Amino acid sequence: MKKIDRIIIVGFGSIAQALLPLLSKHYNSEIIIFDKETDTTRQNIAKEYCATLNKQLITQQNLHMVLTPLLNGSSFLLNLAVSVSSLALIILAQRLNSLYLDTCIEPWEYSDQNNSLKSNYSLRQSLKQHAQTQAGTSTAIIGHGANPGFISILVKKALLEMAFKNGMHDRPTTQPEWAKLAERLEVQVIQISERDTQVSSKKRAPKSFICTWSVDGMITECLQPAELGWGSHEQNVPLNAKNNGYSLELIEQGRNVIVKSWSPNYLEFNALLLTHNESLSIAEYLTLDTPTKPTYRPTVYYAYHPCDQALESMHLLGNGNEDQIGSKEVMKDDIVSGIDELGIFLISKKYKSLWLGSNLSIGKARKMAKHNSATSLQVTSSIVAGMKWAEQNSESGILESEYLDWEYIYNFVEPYWQPIVIQETDWRPSCNDTLYFYNFRVFPKDQ
Repeated sequence: MKKIDRIIIVGFGSIAQALLPLLSKHYNSEIIIFDKETDTTRQNIAKEYCATLNKQLITQQNLHMVLTPLLNGSSFLLNLAVSVSSLALIILAQRLNSLYLDTCIEPWEYSDQNNSLKSNYSLRQSLKQHAQTQAGTSTAIIGHGANPGFISILVKKALLEMAFKNGMHDRPTTQPEWAKLAERLEVQVIQISERDTQVSSKKRAPKSFICTWSVDGMITECLQPAELGWGSHEQNVPLNAKNNGYSLELIEQGRNVIVKSWSPNYLEFNALLLTHNESLSIAEYLTLDTPTKPTYRPTVYYAYHPCDQALESMHLLGNGNEDQIGSKEVMKDDIVSGIDELGIFLISKKYKSLWLGSNLSIGKARKMAKHNSATSLQVTSSIVAGMKWAEQNSESGILESEYLDWEYIYNFVEPYWQPIVIQETDWRPSCNDTLYFYNFRVFPKDQ
């Protein structure tokens, strides 16, 4: 087991700021932070937790010069910035025997040669190709926040719960065994279902984009093409969609794709289908046989209804870019009420469907950890759980959340996510009982 003496954090936005109280609880390590902004709020939070905050944007040009002197066998590198390459940081961390974790796969630039935003499929594939040559190297966990990340742990918990409720007592340990269990349960659709009802006391300014996590991160996801894991039961591929084997890339940006979802507290709601790494990694993990010719794979996607003030902000993206946005703000201390209802929704053709996830409120989140909202605590608790697992499994190479010890991660994170809700339902997206993707889609005339 590694002993971590130094934690280096790239990016000091809302998630990194919310992480410091948890790091102070679970670590006694030097903390060094790099961010392009060092405003008073950032300075005060860093000082409160005895962290060193450096005003420094990490780039392709200065990456090695800035970070190499800080990385060694007892350091942990966290990439919590937008547009700081995951692959570049992983290569550097592994060369210097440091541990690594990020909450999503980041490139240096999201714009491709055609000036459109890169898909998560392309980002994931490039990192997977590198990972194939890195077995036995220092552990680098990719895409391990709330979602992507802990939501993949909840998939396994939910599959076992559904199996038990239907008289099955499987205890899968390998990828094919988990996929076979999902097939036995006839799970055709897996939604990462999220309904955020947190409310700010501030009135949103007309040109302000606000949300409960990274504004830049949310904008990027809204403008990227919508992507989902594509199930083996699906028959009709949406018009002009690009089939990437286990995933499907729609022609529309995520902000323009609306789907029906369901949660125990809110019941049926309309949600955005935003691209997320877990939609692809879960779908691939639960594939039987080959990605291009599967005998079984569920359709998997993120169905997200952000808080109402974030949803109002999205009209500023009406031109398909950020040109209309005058300012950006993350809701945190000004949140006065609400919960972030986030879970896994397994929709079965044969059995009652099952929702499993968190109903964490803003009040409980603040009692658990300073500088946190319900949204941030779901992310930061998962980050620390991943770090702790990596310390104990320090030569595991590059991993996604599906390949971690799910019970270890779940037991660590569960207290922070409580209350955990498990509920069966007969809900269907339409009176048509089939679970094809087009039955979940909501088009403008239906909204």
